[in-house]
Amino acid sequence: MKLKTKLLSTAISAGLFLSHQANALNIVLTNDDSWETTNIQVLKTALEDAGHDVIMSAPCTGQSGKGGGFHFFKNVSVDTSEASDNKFCIGDTDTTAAFEDYVEGTPVMSALYGIDIAAQEKWGANPDLLISGPNEGNNVGYLNNNSGTLGAAMIALSRGIPAIAVSADINSEHDPSQAPKIAKVVIQILENLTASQLEGQPLLPAYTGLNINTPADLDNHKGYRFTDVGWNGGGIALTFMSTTTPTTNMVGFELSDVGDNNESSEGVAVQNGYIAVSTIDGNIQAPRAKVAHIQQRLTELTK
Repeated sequence: MKLKTKLLSTAISAGLFLSHQANALNIVLTNDDSWETTNIQVLKTALEDAGHDVIMSAPCTGQSGKGGGFHFFKNVSVDTSEASDNKFCIGDTDTTAAFEDYVEGTPVMSALYGIDIAAQEKWGANPDLLISGPNEGNNVGYLNNNSGTLGAAMIALSRGIPAIAVSADINSEHDPSQAPKIAKVVIQILENLTASQLEGQPLLPAYTGLNINTPADLDNHKGYRFTDVGWNGGGIALTFMSTTTPTTNMVGFELSDVGDNNESSEGVAVQNGYIAVSTIDGNIQAPRAKVAHIQQRLTELTK
């Protein structure tokens, strides 16, 4: 009986291993908070434990709010000291360098290094998926336009590579216990995607990605909610704050729903304690109804 039990256990384990292998993905992992954050380090390990092959290619320094920014046709440093662990960071770190010589490794540049260099050297092909994050702070609504996390995801989508942007509550910046919980969410989503993936088809349709945002209390979240990006930036809006003291002139945040309190908007859903899952395609094209409206008003110009 013990032998049968042991054989059954071995068979089940082998089956699970084969299942993991069948659903294994080649993943480029990046972010905009730097390769040293707990969030990205923990997610890399979790993805590998789930059977995926992972290259981490992230900025050497924090690059929050850089959106789709990049430096073109300028030499940029690449730290390959941890290449044996498939970890690379992009960008200069010597802050004593002259401004015109200092080249930051933005999220877009880091994603491209992972896709164009590291992935080709390791797999001889593009990755099956790019994951950007988990960000230390949510990226929801209109704030996605400014997000380096989304910028990296968008550049992958432009290549036809599926991408998932992952952003967590700002508490993950200082509370390392959040990282495994966030990673668990990502793994659950990947398990569902790979389980429903058609043979011979990409993980997601061409030019299609996901924007995932987790709430502050992941121990008591209300579940997953399929959302629209919407406009609500999680209850905050960017504003330029100016006072009579020049040194306090800065861009900051103010409380605002920017006119969007729809429960289907990801910013509202996250505030209400849900894990928000929005579908993105990296295209700023307006809906056809708006196009028709503007086209009608400019008819005289387009005759």
